[in-house]
Amino acid sequence: MRTDTKPWYKQFWPWFLIAIPMSSVVMGVIMITLALDGEDSLVREDWYKDGMAINKRLDKQQLALGRGIKAFLTLDKDSGALFIRTRNLGENLDTELVLRLIHPTIKDQDKTLQLFLTPDKRFYTKLNRIPQGRYYVQLTTPDETWEIDSSLNFANPVKNVELVPNG
Repeated sequence: MRTDTKPWYKQFWPWFLIAIPMSSVVMGVIMITLALDGEDSLVREDWYKDGMAINKRLDKQQLALGRGIKAFLTLDKDSGALFIRTRNLGENLDTELVLRLIHPTIKDQDKTLQLFLTPDKRFYTKLNRIPQGRYYVQLTTPDETWEIDSSLNFANPVKNVELVPNG
């Protein structure tokens, strides 16, 4: 009969059995670090106020729908020129509109753009950086009389795209 004379710390099985709970401890520390350092950008701080104001936003969207207001967006990705052609704005055509591009997950990529009326009755602005991927789009007047709430994927060609209200 032969006995193993190696000390325990030179054996394979003790280290294997120690590695299993140690990997759990390491993964737990990593997860806690990520949870504490990460920002909850999906949760807005004024969520209660937003919830209370949802009926006002729905009324603005219904007003745009009732008036038959439509918007068609065109983006020249080479120059960054963004044009919006509108229909049914009425007799007193606003000279500017506000376009909000809201990224679904990254708050730092949200943009608010002012568009100005050109002589050919389109609204224009210039983008310094072309957005990538999917965005929620809100088009309204500066005094927020009406609102079109839609979504747009900038990965697709953006030429004469109708902003269709989310339903």
